[in-house]
Amino acid sequence: MIACGADSSFDATVWRMLPLEQLGREKNRLRNSYMAAKPYPHLIIDGLWDPAVLDRIVAEFPRNDWSFYDTPYERKGTSFGLFDLAPFTQLFFMEVCSARFLRLLGEITGHDDLIADPRHHGGGGLHESHRGGSLKPRTDRRRHPVLPLLSRLEMIIYLNRDWDPAWGGAIELWNAGAAEAGVKSNCLFNRTLILSTMDTSLHGFPSPISCPETRSRQSISLFYWTRDEEAAKSDQNVKRLPGKQETQLAAMLRAMLSGMGGWTRSRSSRF
Repeated sequence: MIACGADSSFDATVWRMLPLEQLGREKNRLRNSYMAAKPYPHLIIDGLWDPAVLDRIVAEFPRNDWSFYDTPYERKGTSFGLFDLAPFTQLFFMEVCSARFLRLLGEITGHDDLIADPRHHGGGGLHESHRGGSLKPRTDRRRHPVLPLLSRLEMIIYLNRDWDPAWGGAIELWNAGAAEAGVKSNCLFNRTLILSTMDTSLHGFPSPISCPETRSRQSISLFYWTRDEEAAKSDQNVKRLPGKQETQLAAMLRAMLSGMGGWTRSRSSRF
């Protein structure tokens, strides 16, 4: 067996993908912060990952085989499955779904039986929004449509170096019926959001971003699940806060002009 370290550049690369030592040292503090957070359990952690690892993923960011969404509720693109991603990015996704990472994440959040979904259902993967992109506050679909799983956590890692907060794109955490967001957090490079995916866990970036045409809002999204025999029997609809009237009309107009019905999957389209 090849030891991890200087003897193998590949093993050294894999070894530095996961911040296991840092999370292990700080797990008690992080657990307390997660449980006490409002409007629902979550964590915001800066500088958790090796910057070189995230930069490599950005360099490999795909430009085709995406799912694109253009509706009154969201305007963004997501990667379509794991196996169309570049090898380094695939390896990172496998590492953050590994048993050793799941155990540590479970100790922090109180879920000791977390499961990773190999299908990355529910929007897991790489996400990208160009100028004008948005996501109205919503809950995630909790029940898996195929496997007997119930969603428990989402982890989002932001990849945006030199992002100007004036461009927008800050994630907002809401309680249903609230007059304003309980938490707003900018989508800065190497910032990680871990949030509980409850029926009341509304989140999004509702205002269209105004970044230059040469930039985009990029992130990694992972969902973590627990076993639930009832989950495959009845799926839930996604809950959303209503969008502004002008964004609804704009999406309807784009759908009419494109003739694509407000949703399209394209191998080459960009916002």
